[in-house]
Amino acid sequence: MALINDIFTAGFRLIDGSALNRAFAAINAAFAGTTPGAYTGTFNGVVGGTTPAAGDFTYINQSVADALTAAGTTRADALQLAAQTNVIATAAASTGVVLPAATAVGAGGSVIVFNDGANPIKVYATGSETIDGTAGSTGVTLTNALRCEFYLTTTLKWKSAKLGATST
Repeated sequence: MALINDIFTAGFRLIDGSALNRAFAAINAAFAGTTPGAYTGTFNGVVGGTTPAAGDFTYINQSVADALTAAGTTRADALQLAAQTNVIATAAASTGVVLPAATAVGAGGSVIVFNDGANPIKVYATGSETIDGTAGSTGVTLTNALRCEFYLTTTLKWKSAKLGATST
């Protein structure tokens, strides 16, 4: 940690790349294996500045749920998602998942769903939320072998961005 303190105290003026790489490797190692969340610390130094100044940085460690099984045939009995990145490994015909509540994600946030199952799934939203203008209770279809990022644009509106097949 002494190396990190020295670099942050001195600022980024005239720091060689190897020292900076070691510092960021140490930062990443410090957060490896921690629980998901935001971590804050102090950054002493202004890039290109002449006087060190205090500021904040945030390190984000996203939550991931792997090997999930889609469930149910309606929003009421579909699998409730709780992570930011979700990998559906098993998807029987007509099953689905429910996005986390908008209040938990916050406007500007997003949730990623990978459908690695054998069948398309329904993705539902909670309460009166909508996905691309479709009622959350109706849901939208996510084809198998595809992934989609759902962006919360306002308190009750999700927008989807479907992405192509996953690489093998």
